[in-house]
Formats: sequence, C-alpha cells, structure tokens
Amino acid sequence: MKKIFRAAVLLTIFLTPVLVTGKSHFNLPQIKTVNAHGVKVFYIQDSLPQCLVYVSMGAGSLYEDASNAGISQMLALVLSLGGSKKYPGINQYMDSIGGRYAVNASFEDITITMRVHVSEAETMLAMLTDLIVQPDINDKWLAMARSLLLEQIKQKQDNPMELAFEKARQCVFGNTGYGSVMTPESLAAINTTSLIDYWKRIIAKKNVCIGIVTQLRYDDVKSGINGLTGAFPDGDSYDYSVDIQTAVKNISSKTIYFIEKDIPQSTIVMATIAPKIKDPNRYALEVGNYIFGGGSFNSRLMNEIRVKRGYSYATGSIMRFRKNTGLFLAYAQTQAATTLPTVELMETLFHEFGSSGPVDEEVRWAKDAMIKSYIFTFDSLRSITGYYLWLDYNGLPGTYINEYPDALAKVSREQVSRAWVNTMKGYVIVIVGNKQVKEHIENELGKNRVVIINQ
Repeated sequence: MKKIFRAAVLLTIFLTPVLVTGKSHFNLPQIKTVNAHGVKVFYIQDSLPQCLVYVSMGAGSLYEDASNAGISQMLALVLSLGGSKKYPGINQYMDSIGGRYAVNASFEDITITMRVHVSEAETMLAMLTDLIVQPDINDKWLAMARSLLLEQIKQKQDNPMELAFEKARQCVFGNTGYGSVMTPESLAAINTTSLIDYWKRIIAKKNVCIGIVTQLRYDDVKSGINGLTGAFPDGDSYDYSVDIQTAVKNISSKTIYFIEKDIPQSTIVMATIAPKIKDPNRYALEVGNYIFGGGSFNSRLMNEIRVKRGYSYATGSIMRFRKNTGLFLAYAQTQAATTLPTVELMETLFHEFGSSGPVDEEVRWAKDAMIKSYIFTFDSLRSITGYYLWLDYNGLPGTYINEYPDALAKVSREQVSRAWVNTMKGYVIVIVGNKQVKEHIENELGKNRVVIINQ
C-alpha cells in the first residue's frame, strides 16, 4: 500500500447523505469514489483493522440463455475452487493469512469478495490482481464445479417451491434471462474455452465496480489500488436483452402449468412481468405488492388465504425491479384437497386488487412500514458499500438514497390502482402437486388451460 500512484485519479467525495424515515433522521458514513484507470472504486473507512474488497461485474443468469445456462455459476465455482495461476487453490493462501475469500453469482452480477486483517492488505490486493489477470481455469476445477452444479439440479427436484419459482420464470420469459434454466445439457456444453471467453468479456473496465471497506486511510487506498485497477482490460459494459414481446404473449394466456410430484402438499406460484427499476410506476407497484402479499401477516394474501380460510401456512408475493426488466411472483403452499380453491382465490384477489385497488388505510400502513424498514438496508458498512455498487450498476444517482423513501411517501391509492391495472395484465400459474391434484385440476379447469410438464 506504500507504492506511489502516478496515474491520474479523479476523486469525487459524496457528502454524508442524511436520510429521513418517518420522523427519524440518520446519517450515513462518508463514502468516497476513485475513478482509477476507468474503474470506479467506492471507499468507506472503517474503525476495525480490516480490509474488505468487493469486485462486482455485470454478469449472471439474466445474461444467459438455453445454450449457456449456468455459465455464471460455473465460473464462480471454478474461481472459488481454483483461484489464480500464481495462487492455485487460493483458499489455502487466504487461510494462511487468516482471510476470507468467496465468489458468488446472482441474476445480475458476479462478485469476488476478499477480506483480511489490515496488515495483509497489500498481499490480498496482489492475489486479487493475479486472479483478474490469470485465473486458474482448467479442466480439473471445471469438472468439480460441474459435479456440484449437477447435484444442485438433482436436489432442486426435491424442493417444490424452488422448482415452481424456476419454472414460473421460464414460463413467462421463455429460455433466456429470467427463464434460462441450468440443465445437464447446458452444463455439458460449457468448457474451459467458453469460461475464459466469458471471463474476458465481463472484466472489461466499464463492466466492473469495486467497493472497499477498510481502516486504511483514503490516500493509502488511492495509491495502493493502482495495480488492481490497471489489471482490468479496456472495454464497455456488458448488458442483457429482454424479449418483452414473447413474455407479454406468454402471460396473456393465463395458462396453468402442472408438475407432478408424489407429495401431500401443493405449491402454487403465479408469475408475471414487472417493469424495470427506472420505470415511473415502480414505486406505486412496490407499495401495491407490499399490500397484496409482500407485507407478511398484514397483506391481502395472508389475511384471505391463511387467516380467514386456513388454506395455507406459507403465502405471499415478491416483486423485483431490475436493470432491464422485473418480475412478480405470488405463492402459496397448501394441502392437496385445497389446491383448486387456493388457485381460484389467488386469481380472484389478483383481479380484485386491480379493479378495486387498496383502501387508504392499507396504503398508509404499507408506506409507513416500508419507509421505516428502509433503515435496515444500511445496517453495516459492508451493506452501505454494496448499496453504492448496486446504484452504480443500475445507473442511479447517489441522491437516490433519499429519493427512494420520498417517492414512496408520495404514492397515492389511485396511483397504486392505476399502476396495477396498467402493468399486471396477465400471468401464468405453476402448480407442483400429486397425481390426484393434477386430475382434479384438469377436470375442473379443462385440458385447454392446463399444460402438464414432464420433469
């Protein structure tokens, strides 16, 4: 960390944001950014003697399709197991200095995390730099990673909720992005060459963002990251596309897809498209989702399905807004005998929410709860740094930290209703249940609406 940094560095200091939630005010720690070699770095000083570094790259399952589904998870596992050419079996090196190392893949990013005692910061940055320049991607680690992922695929068959969520995403979006499903065939098609090519694509400078939480002073960090930021090759950000037309067509049918499993309970998932994160309807829909099923025991789904009728112990809804698209999922787990009544009730509640909307008291409750719980987004320096990486990836300004709760506070009942009607225009339903449930659903709803999926 003592090396002199001769390259030009553009420094921007974000003044400490002041957040207002409800009637309380709180300050976030000061965060600074360095744009070094075209790579943006977010820095927060910590009082603990540690150095924590995140390297986040635009990648993940939303960037995949049927031909390479699983490549992001495969790459993350290979890097986790192997490390770099200079530091093969990198976990052993990290253990020897008391450090921690992980590589994780999600829907929209692959993130490398390294954490060491502050006295080992220079060693850690050298290891991380070597990992970027010459990752140890070879057939040994590839075979091990493939074996682990194949086991995940097998285990998923024993998890009805996970299976239903995955199939619902696929029924909405087809075989790309949210719909890309890792299979033995797609994993078999991934080799070391394709992994190396993928790695070279995602480490382009404009596709990378770094977060650092450390006790080290800013000037020491600024000078010490030269080698790391200089290791990333020139290149533009990597983006994914979404076939919205196909998704709209898929949800217009309101088809019910059935997966037969010899189980006593049924899992029901309703899925549809949600807008991308910068859509103006986003805030109203987020409040609407909280009322419909996201707000736990006070939500419509929980009150109608579990409390009033006792159909389900687990029910709720999820709405995710991402860079280029979004996703809504409502779910319930119920006994075989109450599968059809639960499906019909979920559909009724979905349509009623659009036609009648929430009442004023529900909107006040949802906004108050969401704004007050917003504080938990920033419960550690690590989460604050991660939040800034998320803002940068989505092209959102630092002022969004305050704009988000302000926007929620302005949402009205009419806006929720209008956004729901204009956005939630169709859906698909996936049911995982037994043979008797399948026959009952087919008889009652007709084979024209029910599609059987063979797993």
